[in-house]
Amino acid sequence: MRRVATVTLIAILIIAAFLLVERSRTEVPRQPNVQQPGPGGGEQVSPSREKVGGFFPLKAGNLWQYLGEGNEYATFKREVLYAKGDRAQIKEDNGGTVSTAVFRTTDSELTRIFFRGEAYEETNYLEHEPEENVVILKAPIAVGTRWDTPNGTREIVDVNATVDAPAGKFANCLKVKVTGSNFTIFEYFKEEVGMVKREFISGDTRVTSTLESFKISPTE
Repeated sequence: MRRVATVTLIAILIIAAFLLVERSRTEVPRQPNVQQPGPGGGEQVSPSREKVGGFFPLKAGNLWQYLGEGNEYATFKREVLYAKGDRAQIKEDNGGTVSTAVFRTTDSELTRIFFRGEAYEETNYLEHEPEENVVILKAPIAVGTRWDTPNGTREIVDVNATVDAPAGKFANCLKVKVTGSNFTIFEYFKEEVGMVKREFISGDTRVTSTLESFKISPTE
């Protein structure tokens, strides 16, 4: 029984940290506190990579399959169900639960504005009133760009990382460090592909999800 309880606790912690759902539903969304790198304080990427949306392509029909290690819920599938204007809705299925989230994209920010942790029906939430304000990516895309979210601090720590994944080798990836109260997550994003790796660390627990396959529709 103790082993079952321990595994269950770790799984809950991983899911909560990965999906960033440990927020207060009564909290009023606040603007993130952004710290910009000063002159010479960060490695700036080329102007063509300045739009954050390129690192999280959200066209309807896009698919990503991730292979997990360290926990049964680390293997999951993402799919863009709907997209309209600056908003897109993603369904995520990890074999234990199905969640859905709505993202809003501008040239300078990718923000999650809506989330449902149990969403087994493919309801369209694009027009739903925003319920949260979690900035996932923030310009300028440079080492040292850092911002606060209701769940912890996110910081760009590398803009030329290389990731070896089952789907291939991805160079020039954006690496984001997420620091929470009792966990650290590293996320790697490849331009025109999306997230290629996510690594969760909490004490001696280490869980990774790496891109196994994907289908990205060309942008118009």
